Amino acid sequence: MKIKIFDAHADILFDVYQAKLRGDNKRFNDYHLPQLKNRISGGIWAVYSSYEFDLIKALSESKELVDLKNFEVILGIEGLRNLKNLADLQTIYELGYRHIMLTWNEANAYATGVEGPSDRGLTEKGYQVLDFMISHDLIIDVSHLNDKSFNDVLNYTNKNIIASHSNLRSLCDRSRNLTEEQVYKLKEADALLGLTFAGSFIAKEIKDRTLDSFMLHLKKAISIMGIDNVCFGFDFMDYFSYKTTANIEELKDASMVQNLIDKLFAEGYKKEEIEKLTYYNFINRYQRHLVK
Repeated sequence: MKIKIFDAHADILFDVYQAKLRGDNKRFNDYHLPQLKNRISGGIWAVYSSYEFDLIKALSESKELVDLKNFEVILGIEGLRNLKNLADLQTIYELGYRHIMLTWNEANAYATGVEGPSDRGLTEKGYQVLDFMISHDLIIDVSHLNDKSFNDVLNYTNKNIIASHSNLRSLCDRSRNLTEEQVYKLKEADALLGLTFAGSFIAKEIKDRTLDSFMLHLKKAISIMGIDNVCFGFDFMDYFSYKTTANIEELKDASMVQNLIDKLFAEGYKKEEIEKLTYYNFINRYQRHLVK
């Protein structure tokens, strides 16, 4: 049975840009396309900033290296450590980017990620970024923020909020996962929670990093958020050359997404419910942000 899938978080733009820096302009066609084709309809394809580089150059060049015609894509940015001045936000908008995370894991000029000081949240410049995002109808992604920055954002706005790739801290005690209080705040903001298949966010013990364990996160998220406010942000990391998969064995890469669909049916979810989780919950809200 064909089920459409939208992935709320993929680092595809970052991967193809890194390949270009190595002299490979065919990374998307050679690696990503065979996995995605006839399996995943599209997603938020992001450039993420784990080190220093020219952000505008990366954003401009990376989107030219992927197929934006045959997929439903929202251009995204995972972390603003390389945003040198606020005026560049307008350039970013004109390049077609409609999704931003203030940080990756670091503390930067705008906010604090999960590896930053726990008592540090958004900065004055961070609130200015939020003002720009609100006025330009951008998607505000709170995954990777530390608890204080998360609360700062949710106390400031409830417009276009998502947590694109996080799970539940009560089931797996990792700072990248969300507390129940945070999940309730997302619900109050009518936000979307994208659950992720990164193994270390599913269970502490490696032996427990399974699709069965993931289903516990899904069940609990739905019990709090409601089925209309949950989606999936797979965060596949197979293309980052990990010696062992960072994702669960049943979903190591995009070619294996049918395993999730089969599991959802086996767990008793109806076709309409599955289609909400995999596609319509996100698309019905943010279709306007797809690359035209």
